[in-house]
Formats: sequence, C-alpha cells, structure tokens
Amino acid sequence: MKKNYSIKVSLKNNPYEVLVGKNVLRKYKNKIFSTIKDAKKIFIITDTTIKKLHLKKIQQIIPKKFFIKTLTISPGEKMKDIKTINKISDFLLKNKISRNDAIFALGGGVIGDISGFLASITLRGINLIQFPTTLLAQVDSSIGGKTGVNSSYGKNLIGSFYQPKLVVCDTIFLTTLPRRELIAGYAEIIKYGIIYDKNFFIWLNKNTKKLLNNSALETIKAIKRSVEIKKEFILKDEKDVKNFRALLNFGHTFAHSLENCAKYSKNLLHGEAVSIGMCMASKLSNNLGFLSLNNYLKIKNTLSDFSLPINIEFLKKIRIQKKQIVKNMVYDKKNLSGKINFVLCKDIGKVFVYNKVKKDSIRKSIS
Repeated sequence: MKKNYSIKVSLKNNPYEVLVGKNVLRKYKNKIFSTIKDAKKIFIITDTTIKKLHLKKIQQIIPKKFFIKTLTISPGEKMKDIKTINKISDFLLKNKISRNDAIFALGGGVIGDISGFLASITLRGINLIQFPTTLLAQVDSSIGGKTGVNSSYGKNLIGSFYQPKLVVCDTIFLTTLPRRELIAGYAEIIKYGIIYDKNFFIWLNKNTKKLLNNSALETIKAIKRSVEIKKEFILKDEKDVKNFRALLNFGHTFAHSLENCAKYSKNLLHGEAVSIGMCMASKLSNNLGFLSLNNYLKIKNTLSDFSLPINIEFLKKIRIQKKQIVKNMVYDKKNLSGKINFVLCKDIGKVFVYNKVKKDSIRKSIS
C-alpha cells in the first residue's frame, strides 16, 4: 500500500487536491507553494496549543521570499463567533492583506471553519490552504468548503461556502493529538461507512484495534477512504442544494443540539456528539420501521468498540433535558418550511432525508 496520496476534488470552478499521508508537508512542499505563486504575504491562523506543537513545522517549509504573520487565538469551540472574526479581520486588514495573499489554517475544525469564513469575506476572497491537525478535521471539516461560526441559536448558522486551494492532511500532526480527540475523530470516519460504504464499515470493524493503536498504514487508509467518500458528495452537491450533501449530516441534527446544551464546552467534543447523535438517529430509524434492530445494534456496537459514547449518560454531569434537545433542533440549518429534517438510515450504507417525524418519536429516540 502507498504511504502518500493526492485526491483530486474536481469541481468545475474551484478544483483542488487533498494530500494524505505521513510527512506530506515536506514531500509536497513545491506543490503547496505553487498553488499561491502570486502571493507575497502568508497569514497563519492557529491556536495557542497548536502553535507550541506544530507552528515551526509550517514556518520551516515557507520560502524566505514570503512575509509571514501569525495570529493566535485561544483553543475551543467558544472562539467560533463573530467577535473572533472581527478581531482577526482587523488584524488582516491592518497588515495590508491583498487578494493574492494566502491564509494558512493550522489547527482543528474550529480554526479551519474560522479561517475559511475569513478567507471568503476578506476582500471578497483570499487564497486558503488548510492544514488540519486533528483526525476529525482531516476527514471532514477541512474538505468541502463549508465555513462558519456559531450563533446563540445554534452551530454554524453564520457562514459561507468557500473552497480551499489545497488541503494538507499530514498524519505527523496526529502524533501529538490527545487520545480522546483521536477517538472522537473516528465518529466521522464510521459515519462514512454508515451513509455510503458498507464494505468500509466492515473494514473498520475488522481493523478497530489497529486503528486505535495508531497503525500508520490503517490510519492513512481510513483517512484516504473518508476523503474519497466526502469528495463524492461534494462533486454531486457542492452547495447543499440538492439534499444529497445533507446526507453527510447523519446524526448531526441531534449532535448540534447536544453541543448547544453543553454550551460548546470541553464536556462534549464534536465527534462525541456525532457518535451519540448517530445512535439516536439509528434508534429513530429503527423506531420508525426503516432500520432493522440488527443493523441498529451493529452501528451502536461499532461506536462502542471505538470507545465512543453512545448515549446521554455520557453527559450526566450536565443533566441535559430531553425537551431542550428537541427545542434546539428547531434552529437546525437543514430545516425547511418549519420542518425538522432528519437523516435516517435504511441499511448500513444507505441513508435518506426525512421530515415527517413527530416530536414524541424524537423524544423516544433520545436515550
């Protein structure tokens, strides 16, 4: 098996590549900078944790001809708001950023989302290169062009679609990732098997121990296949207008509500929320007669085998109420005409959008 891959996201207007492998940062250095050949300035956006761990890796590969500025924010989902956007945009404009210059997003999903949104609105469009440092960001949020920040009404309700010039998924970043965050990333990887590829789901079950033990080849294969699957959804529905890309949100209607209930705190990581959300969505699918009990249990057990949470018992310290979980769903961005859109499961590898769910059925699926 190859150790490095270049996956082409062949969009008509904004094609780009996703580099996957170990040490691709150095091996593909020329490719990285050929995508921003007219830039004079590079603005690195990161957080205080990632700055200590990985900033030097980026600085060391940047040619001396570039003017480099780094802006560092505090880590965490709470930074994903308009106040942060205003602060960073002032910094960019004060330092005379131009349209030919580039923003380097160095960090997890929060940094990627913030940087992407800033790149889309600053001077109506700046070059963006994503350097995702978490497993979850490498397989999900860095790819596809969805950017945004949170509102008091819910997650990612303020945002835009803006494709990067390049995504660099270097597994060397994952070596410093806390185990809890690594495990959380597997929720999104398992999701791809559930929504699109049954054989991948089976492969994940067979290789659970190797993946949790950071086996290099298996990890790269899992990232590569996840990127390939997400690419298929992006190519068919780039801006989420055909209800096809919405299928990527399996479990997320519940997950985003849970994150809101947890006040976007460290008590609940995004991947953990997605894992619980997928269990709830699978239970709802079973309760409504779409998914067999056997497949519901397979999904639940797979998540459990990856040491992911599978119910709200995980959040017992917060004492979340079911009625609040349901209430938060009203503001989900996938909703249309006042109806809550759920992604439900017919079989492992087959999901669909459904909006004829009564609130009583939703409550019964929350456990």
